[in-house]
Amino acid sequence: MTAGLRVPVRGGVVSSDGRLTNSLAQQGVGLVYAFEPMVLEQLRAGTLVRVLERYAPTVPGFFLYFPSVARRSAPLRLFVEAAKELAVRGAS
Repeated sequence: MTAGLRVPVRGGVVSSDGRLTNSLAQQGVGLVYAFEPMVLEQLRAGTLVRVLERYAPTVPGFFLYFPSVARRSAPLRLFVEAAKELAVRGAS
């Protein structure tokens, strides 16, 4: 075995583990799409920086992002229905 061997790798990392993707971004491996409150400390410390900031305006409320195949998901549909009902109740 050769110590210090470097092998170029192509492709990206796809993960649902926020800690992993944030760690990779902090190491300079690439970019991460992150929920700002989860990385606020790293942003303040300068270990992460915002990119494309003008395309990410701050707006109040919560938003869901999901792939198109998830639209048919029964659990997601039930969650959205419950969230809508709770929002209506809260507005009254």
